[in-house]
Amino acid sequence: MKRRAKPVEETIADYDVRSPAARTVLTVAGTLAGVVAIAGIVLGLSLLAKDTRVATSEVDVSESAQLRFVGTEANLHIVEGEDDLLVITSSVTSGLRKTDYQLGRRGDEIRIISGCQEWLNPGCGVDVTLKVPPGLPLEIVTTTGDVDATAISQGVLTVGSTTGDITASELGVDEFSASTSSGVVSAQFAEQPFAFKATTIDGAVDAVIPSGDRAYDVTTRSESGRVRSDLDSTAEGDGFVRVTTMTGDITLSTP
Repeated sequence: MKRRAKPVEETIADYDVRSPAARTVLTVAGTLAGVVAIAGIVLGLSLLAKDTRVATSEVDVSESAQLRFVGTEANLHIVEGEDDLLVITSSVTSGLRKTDYQLGRRGDEIRIISGCQEWLNPGCGVDVTLKVPPGLPLEIVTTTGDVDATAISQGVLTVGSTTGDITASELGVDEFSASTSSGVVSAQFAEQPFAFKATTIDGAVDAVIPSGDRAYDVTTRSESGRVRSDLDSTAEGDGFVRVTTMTGDITLSTP
């Protein structure tokens, strides 16, 4: 009787039966998952390392005829303070990396240099509060920061920002000028000013100006926006309003 030969085991090589497209999708998904995981770790570490320090400086400006304040990426808050004294309070928030912050003065110009990598340090940045002497002409210039001014009772206020919003409320100044390339200008006056000027390239302008004895010569122009003005305009006005935008609405109203 013949013995039956033992079957020979056949080895089949492993191979991926998925289509190239499926393999690509899985590879991309895996990479994205890895990136998300790393980003989550970085965010968590940054939040744990988050730290805010506050620095206050007092500057005697009794000899100054005007004051110019230059910022970079800082957000600026302007309020009225004491005569002849400028008080600068800076809140500097850092994360995994320290936020840059430098403050210097040359003559009538105060300069802040600041910056941080927000993708690596969520919530980082610099917020500065300026307590300015009443009546001192003030010019504010920033690059990427927002500017807001509250209850400035007198003098001349000029604000310029490259990419930031400009907000002013309860103003009693004689003249307020605001310009921004990409941002919104919002102004609310507690008293009639002599002049209000606003210019934006990409942003709306909204102003509330009280009625009173002063008449205004009003000029508005928007290349691609709606214009609405409740102000009476006369060429013989003893005050003037000039508002120009490229792509934004203009709204001038009375309380």
